[in-house]
Order: sequence, then structure tokens, then C-alpha cells
Amino acid sequence: MKLASRTRRLMNLWILVGLATLLLALPVMFRPKSPKDWEFSGFLTFLWYLNAIYCVMVHRLKTEPATLPARGPAILIANHTCNIDHFLLQAGTGRKLGFLISRDYYDIWAFRPFCRMIDCIPVNSDGKDSTAARAALRALKEGRVLPIFPEGQMYPNSGDEVHEGKAGVAFIATRANVPVIPAYIRGTPRSNRLLISLLCPSESKVYYGEPIDPSHFVIPEGHSAERIALAATTEAMMDAIRAVKKRADREETEQLAS
Repeated sequence: MKLASRTRRLMNLWILVGLATLLLALPVMFRPKSPKDWEFSGFLTFLWYLNAIYCVMVHRLKTEPATLPARGPAILIANHTCNIDHFLLQAGTGRKLGFLISRDYYDIWAFRPFCRMIDCIPVNSDGKDSTAARAALRALKEGRVLPIFPEGQMYPNSGDEVHEGKAGVAFIATRANVPVIPAYIRGTPRSNRLLISLLCPSESKVYYGEPIDPSHFVIPEGHSAERIALAATTEAMMDAIRAVKKRADREETEQLAS
């Protein structure tokens, strides 16, 4: 009896050691390969690993390598499905993603310290915020990555359908002259409520497209011409996200058929 009890305790110990090793190994295997695109240090590195563990364990995240440049400015655009989209995108890259984030979330006491750590930019809920636009352009000038959800709000069915975009991201892109990288998110919890998004398990996936050449985003002179050009640029960006979605649909269909 004593031998059997000791054997069980030893097995339980090895199981715990194995689980702890797996837990630590997941984010290490998940971490982007290139050291050039690693922008975290100190406590932020710990937070990156913690986020990666959360995304893999709770949301079973599968992500393609982010097609962001290893260094220098870029705009990352993606469909917006729920409150964990930020975590999923950050888990797939070593670049620090300072999101444009609604002030309603930025001002939550539990989130504000982390938002400041990764240089998030608060924006008014109505989307009309010239201060945020100037801060976004300044961030790009400093060589940072600026992630934006062009849809402007969360759509729980956004993983199935990419909605119309807002002109704000086009306004920034046409003035920054930096690469724009499209991404597509699917499989997340179908809710725009914070706690449900955070706690409900899912099978999330993130796909990336090739960078869009900034030379495509040229604004002609004249108010009416600018308005038309901004609308065309916005639609071009949403089409880029839809193209990534179309590829993801095709690849997943082929996997099911094989």
C-alpha cells in the first residue's frame, strides 16, 4: 500500500512537472523567430508571454507569422470580432502594438497601466478625434506599428463577414506613407461583451496578407476629390482584408477535403 501510494504521488509530481513544462514551452515555441522584431524587455516580456499563454490555452490560437516589417513604421488593419482581438494580434508578433483604443476601455482602471505600457492611443467613441489622429501620425513617424480596426466597432459576426470601413484609417494612411498590412481574424467568441470575450474558450485563428504599397494611397487636391479618394482608399483596405479572408476560406476548405 505504501509503495502504491508513493508511486501515485511520484506520478502526480511528474504530471505537474510535465504540465508546467508544457505551459512554459508553449509561448517559447509561439514566440516570433526573428530577434530583429522583438521590441519587449523587462516586465513587458513577461506580459507578452502571459498573453501568449492565455491565447493558446483559452482560445487555442493558431496564427500565421505576422507580415509586419522587422523594424520601422507600419499600419496593421484587421476585422474586429470581439474584445480579445488585440491579444490575438499581439501574441503573433514581437513588435509592440500600440492600438488605437476606445477611451471607454482606455479609462478602465485595470486596463490603463497596460495601455500606457504599450503606448496605446485613446480615441473618442464617436471616432472624431483630431488629437488621436495626430498622436497616431506621430507614433508612425517614430517608427512604431499602429494597429487599427477599420470597421470602427466590434461585430461578433465579423469572422464571417467583413463590414464597411470608416475613413479614419484612410486619413492616417494617406498622410503617413507607410506599409499597410491586412489581417483577418476568425473563430473568436461571438460576443462584444468584455467578460464573455475574455473567459469563453474559442478556436481563434489569425491570417495575414502581404503589405499594401503606400503609393496606392495618394490624396489629390480639392475637398471633394479628397473625400472621394478617402472613400476609395478605405474600400481598398477592406478589400485587402476580404482577400485574406477568401484565402483563409479556401485553405480551410482544402484541409477539410483532404
